[in-house]
Amino acid sequence: MSQDVENPDQVKFYHHILLVAGIILLPGLFGAMFGWVHGLLPLVVFFLLHRFGKNTGGKYILFGCLLAGITGLAFQVVEQFLFSLTMLPAGFIIADSVTKGDSKYLSGIKAAVALAGSWLLLSTILATGLEHHPYTLLLTSINTGMDEAVAYYKANGSLPEETIYILETTFQEMKTLLPRVMPAILACIVLLIVWFTMVAGNQLLSRKTGIGPWPEYRFWTLPDKLIWALIISAVLVVLPLEPGRTVGLNMLLVTGLLYCFQGIAIVLFYFYKWSVPRFLRAIIYVILFFQSFGAIFLAILGVIDIWFDLRRLHSAENETDT
Repeated sequence: MSQDVENPDQVKFYHHILLVAGIILLPGLFGAMFGWVHGLLPLVVFFLLHRFGKNTGGKYILFGCLLAGITGLAFQVVEQFLFSLTMLPAGFIIADSVTKGDSKYLSGIKAAVALAGSWLLLSTILATGLEHHPYTLLLTSINTGMDEAVAYYKANGSLPEETIYILETTFQEMKTLLPRVMPAILACIVLLIVWFTMVAGNQLLSRKTGIGPWPEYRFWTLPDKLIWALIISAVLVVLPLEPGRTVGLNMLLVTGLLYCFQGIAIVLFYFYKWSVPRFLRAIIYVILFFQSFGAIFLAILGVIDIWFDLRRLHSAENETDT
């Protein structure tokens, strides 16, 4: 008795196409709540290209984008679809950097430039059909949101007048500060996406193939000379001179995030070294990532590692050399 059996490779082909299309469409179809899903697209592109090769992985991505484009037109979410496309170059660049044997530093820089350049290109194209540049519209929408929040609580009467006054004062300060630091905020978003893509992609490929393109994340370090960017930015912030102070503030936020990444690697290193249970790890992660002091602590930890080699990585390298 003969029975048709579905080809497993064909099933995987459909799954990968639907995965790409789903990530592209989800934010547009279901609103801002799923906006973070955009950040997964470079990871999926990097994984598919590295795992299945340029030809096969490229087919998955191409057909996924075509399916998403047709669906996007049908549901009138073209702008969200176009924004999703700006995420693709970062994944392609990282995959290409791995093929060329680039270091993780160079791979990250190239991917960040590609992602930021894609956003800049899209915003420039969209600006031709708008009265204001999308960057200006972003700042305006944030200010409008803060005004609407204050107006709502005033009309609702659910908060004491003192609390509303504090909220209104805080929002006024934020309106003054946001235009100054928005470049750094956008740069930090770019770095977060690239960092997540490289770290998660490295781990995912290591599990699937037995080896990742870079060493495990707990051994990652930043270049020692980067500390000068942090020092210069801190000096510029202290000096009461403009626009130097604004430039320093933006540099401080970006370099602080980079050292936060190194701080996470240090924490992860000692989790493995001390065999910390996963449940306890999860609690510590929640404390570090959702408390206001967590990011500051991780950044300080990353800076301290530059001078004190908390993981003794340099000492191990010296012993190996000798």
